[in-house]
Amino acid sequence: MSRQPFNKMKQFSLLLMTLAVLAGFSSCASKKNLVTTANTQNQQRETVKMILDSDFGSSTDDLFALMMLHHYIDDGVVDLKGIIVDREGEKNAQLVDVFNNYYGHPEIPIGIERNGVKNPRCFIPYSGIVDLTDATGNPLFKRTVNASQLPEGYKLYRKLLSQAEDKSIVLVAIGFATTLAQLFESGADEYSSLSGVELFGQKVKSVYIQSGRFESGDSLSGYNMRAASRQSAVFYDKLPRNVDIIMSPSNIGDMMNYLPQDVLVDLSDTEYNPIKAVYTNYSCDTGQRMWDTNCLVNAVLGDEAYHMSPRGWVRFVDRGEESLMLFTPDPNGNARYQLPGDTYFAEEKLMDIRRHNRMNKYPSQYTIEAPQPQLVRGDATAWTRQRLSQLVDKYLGSAGNTLNPDDVRMVFRPLGYTGPNFADYEEAEQLVVDATFERMVKKALTAGRKNLVIVTGPPATGKTTAVQKLNMKKAGLIYDATLTGEGKLENVIKKAKALGMEKVTLVPVYNDILTSYKNSINRGWNTWRFTALDYMVKSFRDNIGKLDQIRRDFPDVEILPVDCSGNQGVHQVSIEDALKWDYTVKDSDLNQVYSYLYDLISNGEIDASSIPAATGDILSIKTADPANIQLARQISKKVDEIMEEYKLR
Repeated sequence: MSRQPFNKMKQFSLLLMTLAVLAGFSSCASKKNLVTTANTQNQQRETVKMILDSDFGSSTDDLFALMMLHHYIDDGVVDLKGIIVDREGEKNAQLVDVFNNYYGHPEIPIGIERNGVKNPRCFIPYSGIVDLTDATGNPLFKRTVNASQLPEGYKLYRKLLSQAEDKSIVLVAIGFATTLAQLFESGADEYSSLSGVELFGQKVKSVYIQSGRFESGDSLSGYNMRAASRQSAVFYDKLPRNVDIIMSPSNIGDMMNYLPQDVLVDLSDTEYNPIKAVYTNYSCDTGQRMWDTNCLVNAVLGDEAYHMSPRGWVRFVDRGEESLMLFTPDPNGNARYQLPGDTYFAEEKLMDIRRHNRMNKYPSQYTIEAPQPQLVRGDATAWTRQRLSQLVDKYLGSAGNTLNPDDVRMVFRPLGYTGPNFADYEEAEQLVVDATFERMVKKALTAGRKNLVIVTGPPATGKTTAVQKLNMKKAGLIYDATLTGEGKLENVIKKAKALGMEKVTLVPVYNDILTSYKNSINRGWNTWRFTALDYMVKSFRDNIGKLDQIRRDFPDVEILPVDCSGNQGVHQVSIEDALKWDYTVKDSDLNQVYSYLYDLISNGEIDASSIPAATGDILSIKTADPANIQLARQISKKVDEIMEEYKLR
C-alpha cells in the first residue's frame, strides 16, 4: 500500500478525534461551573456596573457579546444598567429586546439612536429575525417593549449616569460613537444640571471601546470610528482625561474566527435560539470574527485576561474614511490598548465564547454532534428523521447560497461516515438534501432573489470549478449536483417553480469520462470522497439526450452550457455545440478507464478501504468488448484479493 493514502487516513482519524473533543463540551453544564472554569477569581470580583453601547444589526460579534453579557448578569459579575443601540432602525432595538427576553432580563432599559450614521454598511441584516413567526403565526421570539416609545440613546445615558454613584460606571462601546457624541454635546436637562461631558467625567470610571489599530505602524481608526468620523472626533476630543479608555484594536479580533458551521455545531442541542435564527436565516460568511467580545471580556475579567500596552494618550484625526488614531506613550496617560497574543491565546478566547454559546435555556432532546456508535442505512435514516431540522441548520451554517449533496453528507461524520462508505448514508442524505433545498429556496425568496441556478452533469466533470469561475454569488440558490437518475433533474425544476422560484437557469457541465474519473480519484485522495466507476458510467449514459429533452419540456428554462473537456478550462459554449457532447461511453473509453483503474490498484495508489468506493460494481457495467470484460474481471479479482488480505470483508 502506498504511503500517501496511509498518511491521509491518519490525518482523517485525527480530524475525527478533534471533532469528538469539541463535541465533548458539556451542553448542559451549569453557568456557575462554566464561569468558574473560565476565570476562577470571578467570585471574588466586585460586580461591574455597566452600560453597553453597540451597533446591533450588522456583524454578528455584537450578538455574541450580548449573549455573554447576559450570562455574566446571571453569574452576578455584571450589573447592566442599560443598552444603547447606536445603529438607526427600530428593528435593531427590537432585536435587543428579543435577546433580553430570551435570556431572562426583559427589564433592562434600551435607548435608541434616531440621528446617527445614515445608511451605514450592513454586512448581515439580521434584525429581521424579530419578524419570524412560529407554525401558528405568532412571533417566534417574545418582545416586551414598543421601540417607537424608547428614549433617545443620549437621554438614556443622562438618566442612567445621573442615578449612578461617582466613578462607578464601566462603559463597553462596541459600535459607532454617534450617541456618545450627542451625550458630550448635551447640556443640562431634567436628569442633571451638568453638561454631558461633566456628567460623564463624574460618573464613568472607564471605557472599553472597539477601535484603532496600532501595530506595525498602522494608525487607522477602525471601521466603527471611520463610519462616524465627525462624531468620533467629538468623543475623543471631549473625553474627560480622568476617564480611562481601553481600546481593542481590530487585529485582536481578526485572529478569532468563529465559523458559521461551528456556531451551529455549538447550538445543535437547541432549536429555539435567536443566534441560531440569525445563522439559519441569513448568510453569515462575514462578520464572524470576534472583535466586539474582547471589549466585554476585558471589562469583566480585567487586565490579566489580555496583553496590554503601556499607558499613553490617544488622539483622533478626522479624515473621513482615512481617519487616524495616534497613540503617544505617557505613564500618566488615560489610554491603553490590547496587544495581540499568539494563536493559542486567540483560540482560548474563541473557545470561551463557544462555551458560553453552548449554554442554552431551551435544550432539545436531540444532539447532532455527540459521537455515536456507527449507524448505517436504516438506522442512520431513523437517526436523521429525528434531527432533520438541526442537520439542515448545520449545513446552512457554511452553505452560503450553494446546495451540494456531496457536502451535505459531511453532517453524518458523527455516525461514522468517512467518504468511502457513502452508500450507507444515501437515504439519510436525500432526506437532508430535500429539506435543505426547501429551506434554501424560502431563504432566497425572503431575500428577494427568485432565481435558481442548477449546475449539473456527470460526477467530477468540473461543476464546482464552473460555479467558482462563473461568479454566481448573486443567484438566489445554486444547486450543484450530479442528479443522476430518472426524472431527478426534472423534479428539481418542478419543485423550485412550485416553491416560488421565477427563473431557473440550467448550467450543464461536460468533460470526457477518462478525465472525469481521474478527477474523482484525485478528489478521493484529498477528501476521501470517491466516485464508483459503475455510477460514473451510468451517469454519463443517463445524460444522453437529456439536454434536448429539458429544452423541449421546459422552454422557459435558460440553458448556459459549459465545456471543461480535458480540464482545459471553463468554456461557455452554445446550446448547438452542447447538443453534440458525446455521453455514449464507447468501448474504447471503457478500456482506457479500466486500464487506469487497474494500474492504480496494482500499484497500491488507492487505500484498501477506499477501493470498493472507487470501483463500485464494475462487473455490472455493460460492454460487448471481450477485452473489457476480461479486464473488468481482473479488476474485480484484484479487489477481492485486497479485501481478503486486509480482512475488510
